[in-house]
Amino acid sequence: MNNLFIFSIVIGLCIGVSNAFHEIGESKVVLSNQLEHSKLLKVHCRSKDDDLGEHILKIGQDYEFTFGDNIWQTTSFSCQMDQGPNFKHHQDFVAYETSWSKALEASCKWIAREDGIYFSQDGVPPTKKYQWDGPH
Repeated sequence: MNNLFIFSIVIGLCIGVSNAFHEIGESKVVLSNQLEHSKLLKVHCRSKDDDLGEHILKIGQDYEFTFGDNIWQTTSFSCQMDQGPNFKHHQDFVAYETSWSKALEASCKWIAREDGIYFSQDGVPPTKKYQWDGPH
């Protein structure tokens, strides 16, 4: 009986600590379609534990998701963007990765433009990070 009581307390504390980190470390990733000529943008993001599915964005639309970093600070999301006729131009990239040097709260924005994919964090002006790959 004592072992069950102690086990219950330990599990409760672990859940409480995990929830505390989740509440404090809320992060956000935004993917934005700023392409031209009415092009659609297909985005698909996933982590080791979660597959967020495919989303089709019209010009001017954003797709965003929020999450809490795990307690081991190993949270990572990779995304794929596809655009153009039959979505033949694409790029795979790491959209978010926890680092001990980062603040507990982060906001990352990835912007699809005709000449490539741009990145902005916490309101800093975007910089070009990737070119579009050719047909696959």
